[in-house]
Amino acid sequence: MTHHGSRITGSSEQGAALIGAILVMLILSMLGTVSLNLAALEIESAGAARDEAVARHLAEAGADLVVQWFHDPQTAPVGASGSLFGKRYELPHSGPSFFDAQGVSQFVGTADHPDLAYDASTPWGDRLLNDPASGWFRSLRPLGRILKLKIYGPTRPGLLCTVDVTAGTAGGIAGSRELMRTLSVQLGARTIPPLRAGVQVGTNGPPQLSNGPLPIWLHWGDMKVMGDARFTGREQVPTKTALAPVTGRSYVEMTHREDRWLDIWVGARAFFGRAETEPSRSIPANVYPRQDPIPGLKEDRWDYETMKKQALLYGSYYSLERDGLLYQNGSVEPGLGRTADEVFSSEAVGDHHGLVFVDTLDRRSPRPDNLGSLSIETEYAEGLFVVNAHVRLVPKGTGRSVSVLSPPGEGLSSLATRVPVTLSGIHIQGVLYTPGDLMIEGDPRMYGALVVGGKATQASEVSGLLEIWYTYELRSGLVQGMPLVYVAPGTWMEKY
Repeated sequence: MTHHGSRITGSSEQGAALIGAILVMLILSMLGTVSLNLAALEIESAGAARDEAVARHLAEAGADLVVQWFHDPQTAPVGASGSLFGKRYELPHSGPSFFDAQGVSQFVGTADHPDLAYDASTPWGDRLLNDPASGWFRSLRPLGRILKLKIYGPTRPGLLCTVDVTAGTAGGIAGSRELMRTLSVQLGARTIPPLRAGVQVGTNGPPQLSNGPLPIWLHWGDMKVMGDARFTGREQVPTKTALAPVTGRSYVEMTHREDRWLDIWVGARAFFGRAETEPSRSIPANVYPRQDPIPGLKEDRWDYETMKKQALLYGSYYSLERDGLLYQNGSVEPGLGRTADEVFSSEAVGDHHGLVFVDTLDRRSPRPDNLGSLSIETEYAEGLFVVNAHVRLVPKGTGRSVSVLSPPGEGLSSLATRVPVTLSGIHIQGVLYTPGDLMIEGDPRMYGALVVGGKATQASEVSGLLEIWYTYELRSGLVQGMPLVYVAPGTWMEKY
């Protein structure tokens, strides 16, 4: 009996062990299944997050493209550049504008009836947006597609427009659906007054007539001189003719000086040599004296406080101290002062400093008693330089060669009428704006525009002339280095 009982006990123990092993295997199997499911969910979640990020970045790229269209209307859709992305209104005091006299944007559409819309559901729209050879977003094709792009009026007063971009990506998981995201932003516009003349002298009130002649030569635009203007003689004034060749040649190199766009507007009298003004019949046909007070010279002023604020926001701000050094952000501490050459100098063409603002000695609006003196002795400087000081321009070296486009033919705006030109020996590319006096030494050359609040003189009788080629885009307030439009804060919104 005892032997039989031990066999029963052994069998029971073996059965319990077998059941335990089966339970352990079942539990391990369940754990493995759960782990696999969790891993699959994690992979799917990571893929969805990736696809969502890609869709969002695609939508952001669409918004960035619209911003580019405003800064370079020639890249905008055919037929829209002249109407939507160029400034449609001409205001009497501020020039071209995106807004009418009441401050209403030229974009008036709605989300349902936008000013401009492209939809990839149509073959034509998909070709424009995503064609691998010519589509606007062809470089993004490996990531996904732009499905819709709309531009319409702003919902917030004072802003320029609303941009909606819908993007889609096929996803990273086999069999997953296309993930779509719509980004909506509103754009604002910077109010940068245009410079409608290549040279403006005496904008802070007509200065006393200097003993020497105006030491400036201008190509491709208007010159405005408030008060009296003196020239060495009629030969100093290039002839205006539509037959003038469009080249990068200096007036010094021409046997007969001529230009297609040059007009000289003088507020009071025009003197030639040191004598009294010559009879009107002997004044060059493109010199127009006695323009002020009637009909008046339209001056382009850049407000001190506005430019200072913009420099603090996205440019470079410097205080000018009596030691002649510049201190960034007004931090006047030993060892932090920089020379003008260190601040203004550009290594090569394309090294643009953006907006550089040099403040007055007391950091208040410019007056005759708070302007310091600054000597610019840089070989090549590229930027928008607002210098609230008396400026001495002393070029060093041979400058740089820059490739530019001439203005269009008079009365025209087509890109096809603009001639590619290479200008050599350029020392400044951009804008030089000073409420003080300008003294010129040597033979500096500039591509851009010059505004002088006081008078422009030569450092000595042996000094040469400042020669300037006007940048046509400045007429529309398109100033390199300053954003024309921007994404307005608080308007970024994702739609699901």
